[in-house]
Amino acid sequence: MKRLAFTILTLLFALSFMGGCSSMPKITIPDIPLISKEPDDELYRKVPASMRADVKEAQYDLKRAKSNAAQAEKKLKLAKLKKEREVLRNKYARYNRDFSEVLIKKANIGVEIKKMEAINNSNLGDKADNIKMIANMKTKRLGIESDEIEIKADMDTTQLRIKELTKQIGSQGKKLKN
Repeated sequence: MKRLAFTILTLLFALSFMGGCSSMPKITIPDIPLISKEPDDELYRKVPASMRADVKEAQYDLKRAKSNAAQAEKKLKLAKLKKEREVLRNKYARYNRDFSEVLIKKANIGVEIKKMEAINNSNLGDKADNIKMIANMKTKRLGIESDEIEIKADMDTTQLRIKELTKQIGSQGKKLKN
């Protein structure tokens, strides 16, 4: 019984703290701007021309900084385009290597088919086995030709994208020179 009373008392005590915390107002830190108030243009117009030299210099510095930032952004875009083009050129080179390997396989299977057809036409070996083997090799050649077509399509689309990027790089380079 004492244990039950102690547990209930502990729960009530914990709930009272939780209720007190949630009913308290939330404290927020206000945003304090770095510059509390923008200079008033009307008041600035009243500043004598002899005292505006520092402002003109600061305005020139701001204009130059913005120009440099825009130039840096153009350079970054150009670098990204060049990087993407190089990635695609590497990809194209891999496709070209794969395409060469497929052509070797296709030529090799072509030689094997011609050998088997010569054997069959010379009435050597079992005729039924020869016909099955020739059919299997031709099926294999079709699979290789399918790979060849797929790789060639990948090469063509990659080459097209490389050309598009080269044009974009050229126009971005002209923007940098201006």
